[in-house]
Amino acid sequence: MKKIALIAPGVMLASSLAMVPGIAAAQGGYSSQQSGPAIYGGGGITYFRLNDDDFLAEDEDGDKEFKDNRTGWRAQIGTQINPIFSIEGGYLDLGDLNDGDFRLSSDGGFAAALVHVPLGTISPFAKIGNFWWDVDRDAPGAGGPLDDALSTSRSGNDMFYGFGVRIGEGPGLQLRVEYDRMEVDNADVDMGSVNLQYLF
Repeated sequence: MKKIALIAPGVMLASSLAMVPGIAAAQGGYSSQQSGPAIYGGGGITYFRLNDDDFLAEDEDGDKEFKDNRTGWRAQIGTQINPIFSIEGGYLDLGDLNDGDFRLSSDGGFAAALVHVPLGTISPFAKIGNFWWDVDRDAPGAGGPLDDALSTSRSGNDMFYGFGVRIGEGPGLQLRVEYDRMEVDNADVDMGSVNLQYLF
């Protein structure tokens, strides 16, 4: 199995960061006004590439552009226990990878603990968790009984870690930009994502 790497697209990041002033201005300040655990939920999009294969491709004119079929999505819900600690769980869909007749798809659930460093409206964080994954691989172009031999499904779980930054204290809308490092079916995965969430 080829290694997969996931990278958040720069265009998506730039457009999301354009929302930061409005998000920051709307926050009430968790650290100074919240007196107990608070619930949050949200999701976002990811971008990925095959290992050792640039996530940019050249078009007919020789210009670089993001490759197709390299996006995934995630959703999470969690509890902000205090300004420093939070726990969350969610679902991650890595999308479909197509290489000729070969197709690979992977998804699963995750749970993680996060440690934040509150710096006003900006809060860097680190996290560690576990990912329960399912992987399907097949080569539909083979035809006949060979398809069954080339189509496999595997499940497992592995620990992962990550870091990122949350913009906006809450309660209210927050922006999260993050990177995760994990292993899926003996393949190393690097995932970047841009997420929006709401802290109640």
